[in-house]
Amino acid sequence: MLSFLRFLSEKDATVVFTSEGSAEAPDEDLQFLADGIIHMKFTGRDRRINVIKFRGADFVQDVHTLRISDKGLSVYPNLDPEAHKRKFEYECLSSGVSEIDTLMNGGLERGTITIITGPTGSGKSTLGMQFMKSAAGRGERSVALCVEENSETMLKRCEAVNIPVRQMMEQKNLSVLDIEPLKYAPGEFAHMIRREVEEEDARIVMLDSIEGYSMSLRGESLHFHIHSLSKYLANMGVTVLLVDEVENVTGDFRATEVGISYIADNVVFLRYLEIRGEIKKAIGVLKKRLSDFENTLRELEITPYGIKVGNPLTNLHGILSGTPWWRNYSDKE
Repeated sequence: MLSFLRFLSEKDATVVFTSEGSAEAPDEDLQFLADGIIHMKFTGRDRRINVIKFRGADFVQDVHTLRISDKGLSVYPNLDPEAHKRKFEYECLSSGVSEIDTLMNGGLERGTITIITGPTGSGKSTLGMQFMKSAAGRGERSVALCVEENSETMLKRCEAVNIPVRQMMEQKNLSVLDIEPLKYAPGEFAHMIRREVEEEDARIVMLDSIEGYSMSLRGESLHFHIHSLSKYLANMGVTVLLVDEVENVTGDFRATEVGISYIADNVVFLRYLEIRGEIKKAIGVLKKRLSDFENTLRELEITPYGIKVGNPLTNLHGILSGTPWWRNYSDKE
């Protein structure tokens, strides 16, 4: 084999040869002879490709998604956040609801990562879409990635609470994408988002939800992929909204179920309350890296006229423990 390859190289031929190496029949001797090695693997659901040797030059040392279709071969590299940066100003983006803006000291800063967390049905997606509604009023484009529920369901829910999503889509201020997590590998998912940001100039991206996105990882690290995706978007000046569902409807407070709050600049949480036999909702801010915020909770209502937020619940105690109780203050206190 060495003599054959030397003969071909002396004839100025570029040689490409294939080998099916395995534990039973290793091909380290052939790898030693080669100037470059491209390793391909089929996991049973996805194809992966990576360069492990390229003599005389540098190369990206990472494993990428490979698709083979009737259109040919497509490679989707893993995101390197530091390779993508864009200048922008950390201006504050209003939600369009004055009480929410007061709670968040003006709103969410551009280029920040926000986790919206809460139990099922508490209004996490609706809150995210409210920021997109406000962005559309400024003429900015947003993208909602529906990983869990069908996009048509989301559109109907938003229209029922006075968020004109179809009008926003007609005006090119909103894109709602159906994502089947079992169909897309992380590299393909990132490629789709990059196209929305770099070609369509999306300024807000909402991932709904983190749990649904994790299904596309096929056992790979959620922290690695969600970190690289979020940091890429933040470096590009995109405001990131990550929807995270916690399992407990009541009981002790938990910020997230997947332990990724470290990457968030802001954490906004929604809670259910039982007050005088009625189920209520509350909204609060747990973390805001770039500014101060209101340290109280406010009652949240989702009505046919939009999101309504009440005054601070200063007399309500024990909310985070799941067993709230009212305290009546006297005039002397």
